[in-house]
Amino acid sequence: MDELEYRLGLKKIRLILLYIVLFGLAIFLATGMFWRQIICYEHFLQKERHQNLRRILVPAPRGNIYDRNGNPLAHNSPSHELLLYLPLLRSEFNQEYVNLLRSARASGINTNKKNLQIEARKNIIQKYMDQVRALTHRNLSVTPAQIERHYNKELLLPFVLMGNLTDLEYVTLVENIAPDSPLRIGTEYVRSYPRGTAACHVIGYVTSTKTLGGLDNNITTFRQYNKLGKAGIELIMNDLLSGTSGEEILSVDPSGFKAQTTEFRNPEKGQDCYISIDIDLQQVAETSLGDKIGSVVVLDVRTGEVLVMASKPNYDLGKMSPRITNEIFSKISAETGWLNRSTQGLYPPGSTFKLLSAIAFLKSGTATWDPADTELCQGSTMIGTGKFRCDNHRAHGKIGLHEAIKKSCNVYFYNRSQKCGIDFISKEAHRFGLDSKTGLELPYETSKMIVPTKTWKIAKNLGPWLGGDTANTSIGQGYLRLTPLQMACFTASVARNETRTTPHIIHEENRPSQQGCHEEIGLSNDDYTKLISAFEDAVNGGTCWRARIQGLRVAGKTGTAQVWENGKKRNVAWFIGFAPVEDPQIAIAVAVQEKSESDSYYGSTHAAPLAKDTMEYYFSKFLNKIPCP
Repeated sequence: MDELEYRLGLKKIRLILLYIVLFGLAIFLATGMFWRQIICYEHFLQKERHQNLRRILVPAPRGNIYDRNGNPLAHNSPSHELLLYLPLLRSEFNQEYVNLLRSARASGINTNKKNLQIEARKNIIQKYMDQVRALTHRNLSVTPAQIERHYNKELLLPFVLMGNLTDLEYVTLVENIAPDSPLRIGTEYVRSYPRGTAACHVIGYVTSTKTLGGLDNNITTFRQYNKLGKAGIELIMNDLLSGTSGEEILSVDPSGFKAQTTEFRNPEKGQDCYISIDIDLQQVAETSLGDKIGSVVVLDVRTGEVLVMASKPNYDLGKMSPRITNEIFSKISAETGWLNRSTQGLYPPGSTFKLLSAIAFLKSGTATWDPADTELCQGSTMIGTGKFRCDNHRAHGKIGLHEAIKKSCNVYFYNRSQKCGIDFISKEAHRFGLDSKTGLELPYETSKMIVPTKTWKIAKNLGPWLGGDTANTSIGQGYLRLTPLQMACFTASVARNETRTTPHIIHEENRPSQQGCHEEIGLSNDDYTKLISAFEDAVNGGTCWRARIQGLRVAGKTGTAQVWENGKKRNVAWFIGFAPVEDPQIAIAVAVQEKSESDSYYGSTHAAPLAKDTMEYYFSKFLNKIPCP
């Protein structure tokens, strides 16, 4: 009995333990179910949602670009395209696949289902392409690889059969496409540039870009073609102009086909941008440049805003949209049209640099305005063992600083540069910022300008500094390399009796004057007044007389420098100036380069007249300072 009771008790204990284990397991399962279905409900719901959703980003229209007066320079124009929506062909794809499979089996051909699916899609799309070709007579070409790439990676996006429809094609297709057809007419907004080539380097252009199949907040995202700035204002202000993309969130079935739209947000147009260019004045300067190689830069002396930035060769912005063809790209490259010579063209400034040299002479005390303080110009001078010639080979005779500026006497500057020294000249050039970028709000401004010094020459393994190097630098030759924009800023600075001008290409209403914002040149009032008077006389009766404008006081300086291009020596004709002398408003820098050996360019004959055309238009048309020509 005792043994029986013992066995029954042991069995009872085992049952109790079993019940406890089963109860524990039940509690564990219930807790797990509660955790997953109640506590983690939102997590798994979100995970399921992400697996079944796709996001399509809809590009926003870009903001417009206007000149300072509100004239449109870049805006959006509708361009129609023919689209084929592959999800609407799902049943046709399946039926064609079945037909191909039956035909293959009937013929006893060993079939590959994947290949049959690809062929079915190709056949159906080809059917619609044939319909379109019959209507428009345009030759359409789509490869099976393109079809499969789109089907596998961009199924939810429309397949573009034809872009940039003509008016006739648009009307024909609208009239002949059935409302329930998978063919649809879509509208793409493309960039339009109503002024053609005008200010192309400033405005810039856009390209179409698209990123495929990325993840955005754990949702597979498709991006349609968007416009991305590639040069000029289109690039530097791209974030402002681009706006905010819209988005459409779709639920899809396991095959990736659209089930329904769950969310939609409209895109927001980009902000408009106003630039400082005056497009009418810009076109006058570009017309004056004609087919020459060169640049014209005009600045507002007071604010530093760029009124003109012309560079030739250039390119037609109208041919850059909606897309740049390889033919157009190659043509512009061959003509060096991509180069903005205003900010990237490096040239010796020639005799225009004598303005800075004169400042260095006056500040160092190696030159004065005393009529008796002269140099003897006999058409050339010896420096070391080298003979340095004056442009006037018949000689100027005894000549002081005023006449040396007016008549552009090289010998005077050669000799005085030996007394002043390169250290003082280069120091003044650095004070005017000629050794560094101007900071203009445009991309790709060069940083390769050269203001030579003794240490620079040694660092370049060009040997020790010589007296001839100083002589060449004093007249804007030798190693010196500057851009037209730098020379325009230098001129504007001198006009305000300061050492720096910060240029701006973004227009700002009521932009404050830069007067008093930078270091003064450091000349006495008398020296400064006489310096400007000498440069005014250079226009009134000196080498710059072709820039003279009746009724307007202009101060200026011409220059002719030489550069080597493809082993050939080419002249670069320069003019810098500002007006009116009594109340400076605009500063201008012009540089034009010879194209061939048959050209014969000089600052006085080619740059000065061009500057005159531009300044004359500005003052006659905008400020009524002088009679209209």
